[in-house]
Amino acid sequence: MNYQEVDSCRPEPNSYYRYIMVGIAFLVMMIAWGVNYSFGVFFIPLLDEFGWTRAMTSGAFSLGIFLEGFSGMFMGRICDRFGPRLVVSICGILLGMGYMLMSQVSSVWHFYLFYGVVVGIGLGGTYVPIVSTVSKWFNRRRGLMTGIVSSGMGAGTLLMTPFASWLISIKGWRFSYLTVGLAALIIIIGSARFLRMPEGLCARDHFVPGIQPEKAQLAHESPPGDVTTVLKMISFWLVCTVFICWGMITFAILVHIIPFAIEAGFSKIEAINILTIFGGSVFFAKIITGISADRLGSRPAFAMGIGMLTIGLIMLLTINELWVLYFFAVAFAFGYGSGSVIMPNIVAEMFGLRFHGILLGIVNFSACIGCATGPVAAGLLFDITESYYTAFMTTALLGVITLIMVLSIGTRKKA
Repeated sequence: MNYQEVDSCRPEPNSYYRYIMVGIAFLVMMIAWGVNYSFGVFFIPLLDEFGWTRAMTSGAFSLGIFLEGFSGMFMGRICDRFGPRLVVSICGILLGMGYMLMSQVSSVWHFYLFYGVVVGIGLGGTYVPIVSTVSKWFNRRRGLMTGIVSSGMGAGTLLMTPFASWLISIKGWRFSYLTVGLAALIIIIGSARFLRMPEGLCARDHFVPGIQPEKAQLAHESPPGDVTTVLKMISFWLVCTVFICWGMITFAILVHIIPFAIEAGFSKIEAINILTIFGGSVFFAKIITGISADRLGSRPAFAMGIGMLTIGLIMLLTINELWVLYFFAVAFAFGYGSGSVIMPNIVAEMFGLRFHGILLGIVNFSACIGCATGPVAAGLLFDITESYYTAFMTTALLGVITLIMVLSIGTRKKA
């Protein structure tokens, strides 16, 4: 089957409603992930009130990220079978109730149950089902649209973090959690009512070749018959390995970049500005990556993001200048943003849309494993060497290996 056959088999869905879908998906991602990524502003108030260790307090956040990836596999499968409305409604209930229950925390096990488990599973009903659904609404602009939806995470962080901080300053952290929880419950459940799969899909449209089909290695292959067939493909597990490495690299940097910069001799304000520049850049990085994926293909776009990140890391380790620090913040935004945008697209291009939800869930869980282990590994290397140089040099080396693996993704072979 060639690209033209796909187009004739699957016309673009309703040109009006699909953009409404993108707007709704952006809103859900903004609320769900904006509240989650505002965890940092609740961190110190929780420490002050309960006297927990920093490791104990951050552990609930790590548990939530892990369960987001794990539950995302099942949420993706449910979305494939029953559509996004049910999944996102469940997500809204869990997120809303989890955050509101946080206002009643009185011991550490409450914290891990309400935030690590309830909120974590609730988050599993956001990224995978939503971007999988949006992917099925677009043929030629899938990269751009998933980039816009994914950028809702960054927009939510920029919006919800100062809002939560303001609420904490005037009403306290308990009232703040109660308020954002109620807002998440109402907005996400209300938005879920408008989410649906596109109509009129035929059997062949579940396979979506990448850009430039005359050069694509997959363009003339048949779509996989079932999930088991895909799980026997070396290329699928190579994609999973790539995203494990991507998660390790990006979250190791995200957690340790500020102390690394301070250790390198920069001031605390200069170090904090890295995340400020990163936060502003990642919104545009995701959209630019989406456009690049549409025009060049997912693998070249992802390779460029990983390449920029790796070059930035090498420069950071060899040139101790402020402008390099801030250049790295922009490069990091492209490295981080490219992964979340490319993930649903590369799954669609290589393995089709028929089982997109469950396959994306498995790849996303792989990334979450990397996200959970990367910061710990970097911290252990620092404890052993008493310097961040070895940890960040190892991260740069892992970036080179990841780039090679991305460029190696090609034909599908059975293991």
